[in-house]
Amino acid sequence: RKKKNKKKKKKKTEEGGDLTSKETTVSGMGDKGVSTTQLEEHNEPKSSQARTFGNGLVIEELTMGKPDGKRASPGRLVSVHYIGKLKMNGEIFDSNVGASPFKFRLGVGGVIKGWDVGVNGMRIGDKRRLTIPPSMGYGAEGAGEKIPPNSWLVFNVELVNVH
Repeated sequence: RKKKNKKKKKKKTEEGGDLTSKETTVSGMGDKGVSTTQLEEHNEPKSSQARTFGNGLVIEELTMGKPDGKRASPGRLVSVHYIGKLKMNGEIFDSNVGASPFKFRLGVGGVIKGWDVGVNGMRIGDKRRLTIPPSMGYGAEGAGEKIPPNSWLVFNVELVNVH
């Protein structure tokens, strides 16, 4: 019964014109200093599957690659395209999209722990969003000027190749 009521309410909202005012509010937010990055994030594909770990790490499957594609596994050299953002404000701090893929050996500590765990098991062509807690990122030190101490990080990662 609850589902039926919700459907009826949605119809009333559409007929009553409330939907238009909601759309106006969303587009009006652009005038209130919402960054393009934050708006783009709303247009990104919804994850079909998300796994949340006890420490806060979240791995979301965005796009599935080739079902028979090579899998990233510990010890293998992998190539990825990525965009890295700060979770707190959506600010991009690093990206190699449009450049050569970034290569690293998986599972040997050559990258932050969130990547070693988050990229493991991907197939070529898979895209994932990794939400990484500070404990699996750059911790209390942060990294350079762009990543403050204790930052949560969000990476959109596409596996390009497994060597």
